[in-house]
Amino acid sequence: MISKILIIMANGVLCYSKTFVGSDDIDYDLVSGFLTAISTIAKEIGGGEIKSLNFRNFNFVYTYDEEKLCMFIIVTDIDDPEEEAQEKLELMKNEFIKQFYDELKNWKCETGRFEVFDEFAEEYIFIPPKILLVGELGVGKTTIINLFEGETVLELDEDLNEIIQKSIPLSNLKTINEVVLREFDLEDLIKNSKIHRPLLDSVDVICIVTNSGASNLGRTQRLFSQLENKVKKADFYLIANFQDLQSTSYEPEKIEEMFGIQTYGFCAIKRDAKDKIFEIISEMLRISIVEKIKSKQV
Repeated sequence: MISKILIIMANGVLCYSKTFVGSDDIDYDLVSGFLTAISTIAKEIGGGEIKSLNFRNFNFVYTYDEEKLCMFIIVTDIDDPEEEAQEKLELMKNEFIKQFYDELKNWKCETGRFEVFDEFAEEYIFIPPKILLVGELGVGKTTIINLFEGETVLELDEDLNEIIQKSIPLSNLKTINEVVLREFDLEDLIKNSKIHRPLLDSVDVICIVTNSGASNLGRTQRLFSQLENKVKKADFYLIANFQDLQSTSYEPEKIEEMFGIQTYGFCAIKRDAKDKIFEIISEMLRISIVEKIKSKQV
């Protein structure tokens, strides 16, 4: 996902920055000086314009406007598809030049002038984290999504499979105010993994939803072992639904031991189900995104 954006003037001075996720305690003047120097060296040795810089933990994806007034940079996670960042980068460049062309041509180092760009960046540049809810039929995926208010997007892919998705606002995470939940059939995801490769590569979290009974757990465990080998980036979690059926359901601790991934007990029909799933989603995002980015910046 996109963690930061930077806009640097041709003279190497940072004129705008925005942090979406992670620490903002960074010497941006030092960063902008480094990136400008790298860009200058690349041109001097005949390498042309830099398109991206790949570090161990992050990618810096570049572009320039036609008049070379500014260098536009998006910082993404090392495993994120670069194509998605490139699309956002073009959008950011075009809008920034459109809004501030006159100021940029006659810029007097007044960086505060560009703070109004925050609104556009938050609405159009930031890519909300994606959680993929996967499981067999009847395990409660749709019920979980329907706990949240708002419009459910229903589409059909090329093979006429239903794509169910909903954007969920969050208020209890400081740096993430929205998450996209997407529902998918677990077996179809595995059988057609090549077709669904863009989806598997773009999601941040894959949350397996299962009935807590023995028969479904056994099948889901076999499917999970196949899916795990096809995923490079996303973290796995498990929601053990139907915990209200005490006579047939396994306890979350036992299921976690079986699967080897963090497991949350859940009952979608309880009165506090919505609050509970909010807590689960927030914890998954905190572990897999907020804490990960913090650790990479140390």
